[in-house]
Amino acid sequence: MEFLGKTNIKTSKIVYGCMGGSGAFGPVKERESIEAIRVAFEEGINFFDTAEMYVDGYSEQLLAKALGNKRKETVILSKVKPENLAKKDLIEACERSLKNLKTDYIDIYLIHWPNRNVPFQESIEALNQLKKEGKILNYGVSNFGVKDLNDIYSIDENICVNEIGYNLLTRAPELEVIPSCEEKEIPILTYSSLMQGLLAGKYTKLDDFPENRARTHLFDNRKRKMCRHGGNGQEKLAQKTLDDIWKIVKETNLTMTELSIGWLKSNKAVGGVIVGTKNAEQSHNLKNIINIKLDEDILQKLNRVTVNLRDALGPNIDPWDFRTR
Repeated sequence: MEFLGKTNIKTSKIVYGCMGGSGAFGPVKERESIEAIRVAFEEGINFFDTAEMYVDGYSEQLLAKALGNKRKETVILSKVKPENLAKKDLIEACERSLKNLKTDYIDIYLIHWPNRNVPFQESIEALNQLKKEGKILNYGVSNFGVKDLNDIYSIDENICVNEIGYNLLTRAPELEVIPSCEEKEIPILTYSSLMQGLLAGKYTKLDDFPENRARTHLFDNRKRKMCRHGGNGQEKLAQKTLDDIWKIVKETNLTMTELSIGWLKSNKAVGGVIVGTKNAEQSHNLKNIINIKLDEDILQKLNRVTVNLRDALGPNIDPWDFRTR
């Protein structure tokens, strides 16, 4: 356990992501999701990531059921959706999340996405009021690009984290956002740490990846009906990059998951790597990544085979669209 950034909270480097267990990616059995969370805690994870946006608060309710009397031993992060960033709406959203979570405080409360129709000053006033009342202990942001991050940080330097999509195949944050966060001493939390499963060891070909997940900037808008980014993607280069990562898997005898998570954990800017599971068996396997530490030569190989894709995709950190700035 380490202190997360400038907070006084000690957290595990692996963060348990509760989105999938709530059925956001497809049907799941509640009993299995609850057991998955409990086993993750038993394996040493004390940090849990959820949001009001995840199945309309059901993810928060599920987490409350799973943690039971372990609340004081855990760190809960939840998020307010962009439609609720006006002061009154934000405070009411937090009250709903507290009720869903069956707790009287949230350790870390994030603005889930920026909403430029609501001044950051107004949202910050609400967050500070909630903190003064003890309903949240820390606050931060998610999916904030450099401009938005600079704008909100100029109002309040107490932003404690920036949660963003980051993995071996989408390294865009390195170009602008991570340097900005490091300058401000704001750690990042990484979601899509396994690229929605593409880096989990099941897929060797992009064409085999489920259509409903093939929506990011990697993929060609002309071929993929669910893409909304309007670009041509980088599928040829992405496939070569994936092939090269698979070569390293075979050379090292490590799993794709161990390489992907180990690489993220090695980055000093990363305060937590978010990973979800579907059941207790998968949660038991989390111990393999909780303790993973890659040798420097492996890290350098992973950097070399993925940097061209990073540069081709550019600095936009929104995996699906062009909303961040």
